Amino acid sequence: MAILNRELILDTAIGMADRDGLDAVTLRRVAAELDVHVTSLYNHVATREAVTQGIVDTLMERAELPTGSIGWEAWVRAFVDAVGGIAVAHPGAFAALQRRPVQGPRASASFEVALAAFARAGLDGAAAYGAVKATTHVALSIAVERALWTRGEGAETALDQLPPESFPHVHALGTVADPEAAWSFSVETLIAGLRAQVRRAKKG
Repeated sequence: MAILNRELILDTAIGMADRDGLDAVTLRRVAAELDVHVTSLYNHVATREAVTQGIVDTLMERAELPTGSIGWEAWVRAFVDAVGGIAVAHPGAFAALQRRPVQGPRASASFEVALAAFARAGLDGAAAYGAVKATTHVALSIAVERALWTRGEGAETALDQLPPESFPHVHALGTVADPEAAWSFSVETLIAGLRAQVRRAKKG
């Protein structure tokens, strides 16, 4: 039997979340999966909320978040890709990021290089923070959809319930809708908006 520690508990919780959904992860179920009494977990994860936060921290450690010297456009694309990648790899556990803050040294290191990149581009502290937040919002939104699609739960409009004469443009989407293209469009729109902010900052 493996030695009980925080890493093993969180790995078990992540696997359970990916298999059964995040709501299925409880201390009792994790303990049963590990064949230990639930009180054995308390020295490593004291509460259910601690497990959820631990899942977030673990996923951020596993994500290939951009660090090191990097330009702001490259950071935006790499960050969105990294968050999306961890959502595909762990589509059930990823729901934890909707419930607990993204923090810890790995995530903070990526935010640090992003803030530095935006500062080099000419944005002041408030604008750089806004740029990082906007990128995080887009990354998480896309990643949530990626996780849903990976789990076979991608949302699709029930076209048969909408009369074509009243919703011609919605019906036309049935032949052109592509989630990958829509996600890419979102990223490029974000980058275009940030470019405008950078140009404005340089003129000011």
